[in-house]
Amino acid sequence: MLSSSQPSCSAPSAGPCTGNTSAARTIPKIARIRWQDRVSNTRVLEMCGISGIEAFLLQSQFRWGGHIVRMPDFRIPKQAFFGQIASGCRLQGGPVRRYKDSLKINLRACDLAPSVLRTAPPDRSVWRQCCSNAISAFEERRTAALIAKRKARKDPVAARGTMMWTCDVCGKPCASHIGLFARRKSH
Repeated sequence: MLSSSQPSCSAPSAGPCTGNTSAARTIPKIARIRWQDRVSNTRVLEMCGISGIEAFLLQSQFRWGGHIVRMPDFRIPKQAFFGQIASGCRLQGGPVRRYKDSLKINLRACDLAPSVLRTAPPDRSVWRQCCSNAISAFEERRTAALIAKRKARKDPVAARGTMMWTCDVCGKPCASHIGLFARRKSH
């Protein structure tokens, strides 16, 4: 179901995650899908033949990371990316995350070792193919997780695989024994 209050991302908070609220409102309008049609966000993206915003963000971040690695050593962006703090220290508790840190987290989320950032980018076509494969696999896992999450929310008894109790008065299934007891009491 498309709604601006319902985030459509189930990635862990450390990984790439954004709320697709803008895309969740705009894409169905373009595709002429109304909220009364009761089409999920993943189904809308599948119908339109596009991937989620996370995939686009990962693609741009990986391309920029490869571009930085291919730069000559005297360029300022490369020095800032690979540089370390000469003196002083980072904040205690939760240090401010650097671009390099978020890139490594996103590489791990796409099942790429951060060491691949040193080996693959010099050959641009190999790097793009590696990123494309990893991002498409990430998008498939993300979509499958969203579908499973929605199925568990819409049909909790079937998703859990637990036994169901049926009320002998009205025939309605109950997910728990105490629920059956409460239902029998209400008749």
